[in-house]
Amino acid sequence: MDEWHNANNAPVDGNLIQAGSIERVVMNLGGHSKPLYPDMLRLDPTHFGFINRTAELAELDRLWRDAESAGKPLVVVLSGMMGIGKSLTALRWAHRMREEFPGGIFVGDLRGSDPAGPRTAGEVLGRFLGRLGLTGAALPATEDERSDAFCDITAHRRILVILDDAATAAQVKALLPSSQTSAVLVTSRRELTFLGGGVQTMPLAPFDEGAAIELLSRPLGAADTAEESALRKLSHVCGRHPMALQVAAAQLSGRSSIESYVDRIAPDLLRRLEVDGERPFDGAFEFGYQALSKDQQHAYRLLGCHPATEFSLEAAAALLGESVADTEELLLALSRANLVVSVSGRYSIHALLRQHAKTKLAADDDSPAALRRIVEHYHDFLMARDIVLSKRRRLSSRYDAVRPAHEGERAAERALEELEAERETLSALVGIAVETGLDDRAWQLCESLFSYYTDRNYFVDLIEILPLGIAAAERLGDPRALVRMHSHFGSACYAAGEYHAAQEQFELSYDIAEANQDDWGQQSAIEWIGLIHERREECDEALRCFERSRDIVEKRFAADRQSRPLGLYRMHSGRVLTRAGRASEALPRLAEAFDFFVGLGEQANSAKVALSLAEAHLQGNDLAEALRWGQKALELCRAARMAADQAAALELLAELSARNGDVQAAAGQRREAAEILTVLGNRRAQALLARES
Repeated sequence: MDEWHNANNAPVDGNLIQAGSIERVVMNLGGHSKPLYPDMLRLDPTHFGFINRTAELAELDRLWRDAESAGKPLVVVLSGMMGIGKSLTALRWAHRMREEFPGGIFVGDLRGSDPAGPRTAGEVLGRFLGRLGLTGAALPATEDERSDAFCDITAHRRILVILDDAATAAQVKALLPSSQTSAVLVTSRRELTFLGGGVQTMPLAPFDEGAAIELLSRPLGAADTAEESALRKLSHVCGRHPMALQVAAAQLSGRSSIESYVDRIAPDLLRRLEVDGERPFDGAFEFGYQALSKDQQHAYRLLGCHPATEFSLEAAAALLGESVADTEELLLALSRANLVVSVSGRYSIHALLRQHAKTKLAADDDSPAALRRIVEHYHDFLMARDIVLSKRRRLSSRYDAVRPAHEGERAAERALEELEAERETLSALVGIAVETGLDDRAWQLCESLFSYYTDRNYFVDLIEILPLGIAAAERLGDPRALVRMHSHFGSACYAAGEYHAAQEQFELSYDIAEANQDDWGQQSAIEWIGLIHERREECDEALRCFERSRDIVEKRFAADRQSRPLGLYRMHSGRVLTRAGRASEALPRLAEAFDFFVGLGEQANSAKVALSLAEAHLQGNDLAEALRWGQKALELCRAARMAADQAAALELLAELSARNGDVQAAAGQRREAAEILTVLGNRRAQALLARES
């Protein structure tokens, strides 16, 4: 009877009976002669296919151990959107820790997301007290009395309380026990605000890709390559949402082609996610939406138009047409409702919520205007970082008013990090510009994206957007823009190894430039055709093209526009001279080019020239200088995130290691190069790996 105490250590009003000795005590708890230890746990979630959440379970273990050591109760709120796995995670932890709570396990459904309204704390306490033996006349009548009775009976017990689907912090606080050895897990679709602290929060995110694929694969067994690709696409479309994955997985079994099925349902996934003829997400998403204010609903609908799931505060403000301060308030409200997630100063909206938000769009939302604002915002953002990465000449007059986003030593690194964070959005902008009638922005976006995409080997993105840029320039009737778009498209084909298609584009670009007396367009086309000859190992033809390009620069370009094209001439011709076995002629040109591009702050071209200098010194058998430049090239390529050039630098360093007799270092450098090339889909990776095996 450790839970019961008999004492007279406080003032008493009224009558008091004292006894010298008591041989027998009979306590009546609703007809029970001894305390009850309820266990209200339902079936272990692992029986329903529960997987993953290992990190969250481990964190709950840690929090419980810390609370025990401190002699304090534990209260944790698991929050997240509907179906993310909050309740299952709480129940799974409870089953794992069952033996830790001999005083009882209480589970209450607070029904915070029920359209009919949440349960009162008194209703839930009535169920808890009933399990403790207080029923009928013994059950206290008011909520306060029930709370007091629950706290009194469990005050010295090790108990676990699970409060599922809470609506408010007040609803939870009325149900908290007084036991210092208790643990309380709360789940909620909203972000609950507890004043005074003492409550741990644990937001639940979607699965990682590995767990998502594992869940989708269960009905199929071993999947072939095509099926694996389809499952990855389905995982992405589901936003790796656990419940969506489970519903989708249940529909995969028996399909003749998983790939074709995924392609059919992906564009309209939210409507296609059905269980026994019902769509489980519709009602839940609608409930959350209807709980918003009018302004919040409008913001939610427009956020569904954003081309990516993640965005900055400033981008959201542009999309909504609101000030940054007002937008932040709207996003905080949506975040508290778990319709938007805030992470490291950025925001994201789940793929399924985006689909739902789009279905709610109304005519007075004027989504085309919102999309035009987002195109303009991101183009300004892009230009301010493009001029940090490259000092090449741009055709768009919008650059005249652009200031660099960053200056100083880390300017290029910071600009690149910000562009990488927005890559998903940037890829969609050209199409949105065309759809909303912004043809001038469409081709100019292609121009602004060119350096960023080219230097990082994102040529697939270029090949996707440039036909749109060409069509936009044609509709505008702008021959100079058309020259630039054909040239850029040729560059993308060149990067993809499609040299015939590339040469066609450059020749077309040259013809349009010649017809319109565009010296710059002609020079650029000739230079690119020289690069194609280089790739075909036609060194003499390549050098002739570079000399023609230099001749146009020196004779037709204004003096203030000659320096960079001549820097490129030295870089290209020096590289080709090395490949032609004329390294001694190449070295002065390359050294001059390196100093020039470093002075400009162009990290990408500096890296490329450093690699060429290493190759030239290696050809001249100056191994010390080759090593110095090779290491410099690798450092610059890594900083600029130029994967293909990084692999080339590693291969060169491997050759130097081998010549110096360091076989182990050479093997490691070749393996690293092969890993990079494998990610890029380059066939040379197999040759490198075979060489090491």
